Amino acid sequence: MTALRYQEGQDVRLGDSVHWGCDARGVVVAMLAEQAALPGYVAADWAYLQRGCIIEASASGLVHYDAEGLAQDEDLVLLARAT
Repeated sequence: MTALRYQEGQDVRLGDSVHWGCDARGVVVAMLAEQAALPGYVAADWAYLQRGCIIEASASGLVHYDAEGLAQDEDLVLLARAT
């Protein structure tokens, strides 16, 4: 299993708050390989994707990222870890 990391090298974790570009924000709501999701989400709904994470974005809804996409997206930045 490939570790999911943001472009700056931090591990992606369930519940992370993230920022895209100028004003879009989101939350990591599911980690697919771990079959883990925040309350209100079901990781099995995205099992066909097998890897990566699902981010609920304020501007665009649910977005799937795989390890390569996360590592290359300079606009996706970790804001805060879930408490």
